[in-house]
Amino acid sequence: MFPFLAIFITFCLILTYYIRKNDADQQKVQDEFWEKERLANAVRKKDISKLNYITIPFEKLPVKLNTSIEKKLYELADKPMLNLTGISNTDLKLTYGTANINILSEYDTNFSDFVSFLPDYIEELLEAGYLDSAQLLLEFAIDCNADSRKIYEQLATIYKSQNQSEKFQTLYDYAEQLPDLTKKSVLNMLSAMN
Repeated sequence: MFPFLAIFITFCLILTYYIRKNDADQQKVQDEFWEKERLANAVRKKDISKLNYITIPFEKLPVKLNTSIEKKLYELADKPMLNLTGISNTDLKLTYGTANINILSEYDTNFSDFVSFLPDYIEELLEAGYLDSAQLLLEFAIDCNADSRKIYEQLATIYKSQNQSEKFQTLYDYAEQLPDLTKKSVLNMLSAMN
């Protein structure tokens, strides 16, 4: 009975130690977050006019399909867009000031909308026989660091169908730079297609 009790007490002590250590580590992370947030909330508004705004290159497209998705994309073309994927609101406030957070979020949402509407528009372009226009828009999205698996898949499919193996490799290189959240999925898909 004594050895069992000693083992049980030792186990409880070790468990208590790791629970307290984990709690202390968690508290430290939480304290650091709130300190960073406090500092971010004190940053004054900064000029955002020189940021790398994204403009959809519709002037290069001789296409006018007059579909609802195309109309949505043309509406987005008149709005400022920024790709702020992977940048936290706290970091945005630290860099550009608290007063800019809502407008920057709106610009990021505009870009996210573009990325979400684009694959459907690409399907419409391809069905209408506008392969070159579809490729141009997909390459533009990739150049803007869009991290949509569907966009990569559509462009890879075009490259494969047109025997553009050097561009396929470039696409793979772009995928290597994606955020971890989507990188593995995109790389696996591209590897399976190659």
